[in-house]
Amino acid sequence: MLTRRGRVALVLALALLIAGRILGVTELFGLAAAAAAVVGLGIARVRAPRLRVSLSAQVAPPVISAGDLAALEVAIENSGTVPTPAGRLQLVPAGGGEGPLIEVPRLVPGERATVSLRLPTERRGRHEVTGFDAVLVDAVGTARRRVTGLGATRFGVRPVVEALSAALPAGGGGAELETTRSSAERLRSGASLLRPYMAGDDLRRVHWPTTARIGDIMVREGGDRDRQTTSGVTVVLSSNLAAGGDQGAESERFEHAVRIAASLLTAAAREGMFRLVIPGGTDTGDGTGVRDLDSVLEALTEVRGAPIGRSKQLQVASIQRSAVEERVVIFVVATATEQTVPLLLGAEPEALVPPSSPVVVICAGSPESSLEPVSRRHLVVRSAVGDSLEELWTAGEAALARA
Repeated sequence: MLTRRGRVALVLALALLIAGRILGVTELFGLAAAAAAVVGLGIARVRAPRLRVSLSAQVAPPVISAGDLAALEVAIENSGTVPTPAGRLQLVPAGGGEGPLIEVPRLVPGERATVSLRLPTERRGRHEVTGFDAVLVDAVGTARRRVTGLGATRFGVRPVVEALSAALPAGGGGAELETTRSSAERLRSGASLLRPYMAGDDLRRVHWPTTARIGDIMVREGGDRDRQTTSGVTVVLSSNLAAGGDQGAESERFEHAVRIAASLLTAAAREGMFRLVIPGGTDTGDGTGVRDLDSVLEALTEVRGAPIGRSKQLQVASIQRSAVEERVVIFVVATATEQTVPLLLGAEPEALVPPSSPVVVICAGSPESSLEPVSRRHLVVRSAVGDSLEELWTAGEAALARA
């Protein structure tokens, strides 16, 4: 295959040949023949060597969060029986592009060289890097031959995860509640409705941590007597965005909502079971540990928000009520005010879960960050874009204690 320089040389040879014919100058015929000979020798040089190389690529590090430094490491190995010519083996964009050339040093059989290319990690999501071709060029760059190629490489950029001390804020107080725990502690445990033990109660409903703390036997109220209740956190991330507003601001709020969901689920993975629900089809089911958390974060890598309108039908949050009974359910919604939460979820949050499930509604993108208990089982969290959720959890202890 001729390079741009080779094509120019051939055009020049043809022009010299025509000029020599018209002008009758013999020297021009000689120059034309010399230019054509250079191109011919270049083609012969790139076709002659019995050269074999292999290409491979990997993304480092394998797990990338938005803003991390990451690179695509392209390895080229001499898999043949002859050394590669120094400076004549190059990596170019796949498809015959004339993009930047990377010269590969001389490699003896079995030797490998690695080239690191920085990857764009500013945006969360799935991205693709173009492939590369290993080409052999002649000494003057008039011809080249493709030796082998490497296809495009896909990689994912996960949302940023903020280190949280707990999935929900811890507070003190707890006066006039069903238990001596604070409202936040009850939300985190999933033990939202506790009462003193009565004769005939199923001992499987006894909440032993509270029993040990206050000295009286306390049991869970409600739920299936035959099911062993366990603590857990379910995060419902709405992908619905308000229509008619500044879509740039709405997208920023949604990215903030995704970061909040990822941070909460990472903290919940240390505490027990966790679950991610994205209305519209995603329900990861109950998970525990790092392996299940990786699957959840992969789901958050691909989620996209879209305005409610003609192009998108409202997706009502759909939750398996029996699966979240007596567990805290955290609704994360990209909105500036809690008044629009029912519109973006399709219903009031408390109507989407069983009466025994505590509800936390996080408005991602509010003008200011704050916590406000609405009832014994309903907590509203306002989180401004860019604010730390951990600082909000800590600052909210006093408010929860007063509540």
